[in-house]
Amino acid sequence: MSYYPPTYEGQAFTCPYCDAYAQMDWKCWAESPYFTIVEMATCKHCNKASFWFGSAIPEVAGKIMFPLVTSAPMPHPDMPDDVKADYLEARDVLPYSTRAAAALIRLALQRLCIHLGKSRKIDKAIGELVQDGLPQGVQRALDAIRIIGNESVHPGELQDDDIDKSVGSMFELLNFIVEDRIARLKKIDSIYESLPEGKLKGVEQRDRK
Repeated sequence: MSYYPPTYEGQAFTCPYCDAYAQMDWKCWAESPYFTIVEMATCKHCNKASFWFGSAIPEVAGKIMFPLVTSAPMPHPDMPDDVKADYLEARDVLPYSTRAAAALIRLALQRLCIHLGKSRKIDKAIGELVQDGLPQGVQRALDAIRIIGNESVHPGELQDDDIDKSVGSMFELLNFIVEDRIARLKKIDSIYESLPEGKLKGVEQRDRK
């Protein structure tokens, strides 16, 4: 199921309670004579309500206040289980700590490289994948996750604001890597194996020659 992150005054999004993509019924929950303080969005599927900051405080206006939810996408269906465990943990902590989420996504990438049969050292693993013919776009995605994840736990050139802005894309990049390195090849194998047996034997004989 596709994930549609909750958005302020959105008419429909993925409910933070029941995970259904549902319509939302918005109304003012608390207000002053001049500003809307809190707005409430009620899910028409489970009838539970989320609460959002209104216009009273510009710094947080339009942000969800309860329950805390993540805007990160769900993991790719073909993501290995151990990688997915770290990914989901990163997704859960994202509303509380972007640095912790970035570090966990980096760990998930390291596990993915090991799953692909590469070095346990992530920088070396990326180099090995490049030698295998890794496309430049995927290599850049890998290095982006590695660098942001490293900076989240070690003082460096990236500031906290930079990590805050970048961590969301790390989830998308990891899903992209799974799609390229696992799902795409899986689809190719599935199509190839569906060919008539006689044709497959012909290919095998050609390759032996």
